[in-house]
Amino acid sequence: MPTALVVLAPGVEEIELITVADVLVRAGVAVTIAATTAAPVVAGSRGLPLGAHTLLDLVGERSFDLVYLPGGTGSAEVCTQDARVQDLAERQLVSGGLLAVICAAPLALVPRRLCAGRRLTSFPAVRAQLEPHCAAWLDQAVVDDGPLVTSQGAGTALHLAYHLARRLCGQASADQVMERMVVRPFAFGASA
Repeated sequence: MPTALVVLAPGVEEIELITVADVLVRAGVAVTIAATTAAPVVAGSRGLPLGAHTLLDLVGERSFDLVYLPGGTGSAEVCTQDARVQDLAERQLVSGGLLAVICAAPLALVPRRLCAGRRLTSFPAVRAQLEPHCAAWLDQAVVDDGPLVTSQGAGTALHLAYHLARRLCGQASADQVMERMVVRPFAFGASA
């Protein structure tokens, strides 16, 4: 069974966290949500309380098939400044594991040059901050550059979730999840 670690930081965009985690669980991925804080419940960007399975300090050294950094301004700032998250992201890419990042969270790739030479996307408002550090910024819902997968924001979270489900569990499993969720296939044909 594939494994995924979802990093939960204060100010996370609720849709980006829940949508991706939910779809991955439906596809058969063992998802662990880990809070960067000392408590397992944090407030999201809209003030909604979000709970974690565990704390990042307890699982940060484990290996996962996927590490996912959801966005949101507060979460992106935490991921950019927190050495534990930086170590996790760098270790994931160096090991050849899958790292997915959405919205403003691709800014967390800059401090350790993790986006150097890579194609990516992000929330359009942070494009100018990322372009000098990557090979190309693309205006697409999802950009797959091998072990790094990026997406643009809350409105593309389901696109990202579908793409990651395909990568981890295969096309048939991902399609089955979308069908059961009554997601029309037209939405995902061109973005992945």
